[in-house]
Amino acid sequence: MTSSDWVDSSSACKILGVRRQTLYAYVSRKMVRTCADAADARRSLYSRADVEALARRSSRPRARAYVAAGAIRWGDPVLATSVSGVRDGELYFGAMNACDCAASMSLEDIAAHHYRAAQFLAPSIESPIPPGDTPLNRALHYLAEESDASEPVMGRDRQAHALDGMRLLTGFVDALLGERRNGPAHARLKAAWGLNDRSAEAVRRALVLLSDHELNPSTFAVRVCASTGASLPASLLAGLATLSGPLHGGVCRRASEAIRAASTSEAALEAFLADAGETSAYGYGFGHPLYPEGDPRAACLLEDLDPFEPSLLAMESVAKRVGQRPNIDAALAVLVEVHRWPEDAAFLIFAIGRMTGWIAHAIEQAENGSIIRPRARYLPCADPIVR
Repeated sequence: MTSSDWVDSSSACKILGVRRQTLYAYVSRKMVRTCADAADARRSLYSRADVEALARRSSRPRARAYVAAGAIRWGDPVLATSVSGVRDGELYFGAMNACDCAASMSLEDIAAHHYRAAQFLAPSIESPIPPGDTPLNRALHYLAEESDASEPVMGRDRQAHALDGMRLLTGFVDALLGERRNGPAHARLKAAWGLNDRSAEAVRRALVLLSDHELNPSTFAVRVCASTGASLPASLLAGLATLSGPLHGGVCRRASEAIRAASTSEAALEAFLADAGETSAYGYGFGHPLYPEGDPRAACLLEDLDPFEPSLLAMESVAKRVGQRPNIDAALAVLVEVHRWPEDAAFLIFAIGRMTGWIAHAIEQAENGSIIRPRARYLPCADPIVR
């Protein structure tokens, strides 16, 4: 192998005629091989042979079905949004870099930004806390109850939607915590969990960084539901149900298991990896198809930690072992260990943060006015159904 066998991202994108985001999607789908740049370990190089072969294939006429099949999983963008997006390996909320937002904004500040409102108006909520023996059950019950009394999402102006969104976000936090408190979300979590100022600051950053991430599964579910005209809380209910899956909102728990195993011993880490089997490292917080150079949200969350923090070192051990950089799930798992947050803290932070973006996407989809209805690629079964 020689240096001419590999090209940098700019050259690869030029050959392919695509943006970096699309190049990263090709890498995630194992269509283009990568390796670390010997001159700069923070950069990746791309197989020239793979890139040129893909360019030749892409120049041929392709059926729309082939393009659509490739787009459904980390492929080319399929839906326009101004809420957030990934560009050149960085996440943006509108025109603002997400990490810059996390430096000083609260969740309520970023909510107002997402909803294009002048400020976040915290409503006064008098209804009782919904029943349920877990935060997730209470939150599901809350959104289901709200859905019963809400109007379809279509035909209302943005201000009305924004006010509803602020009310629903406030009530959602109450439902998850099982109690009503005043103030911004990170301050309410600080009081509920008995956190110090440093720990609460980490929560604030995480809430902002998790407030949106373009078309992740739960956000797409929200937009599909909203596209049918369903009410705002019904659309949010679709998002929360999707987030509850172990391959989405449950990834941080698996990341914690990996980090704890690495903290125990090399043998424990090997046992964890053996148990994970063929599961992608992405399933337990390492690697991200949109960020082959590393998830900037993870770096932002971890930048204030002592570099010799045991949990941080354990995370780096896992990253080295699997050959993938940590993403935001692994970073959140480290913060849970460092700050001794409750066991379900990562999921609650993820849900509260992402609720903010779901509301913005539902509003945007309502304004779009079109239904999301992809086509299926029918594969008829060879065997008749026996009844």
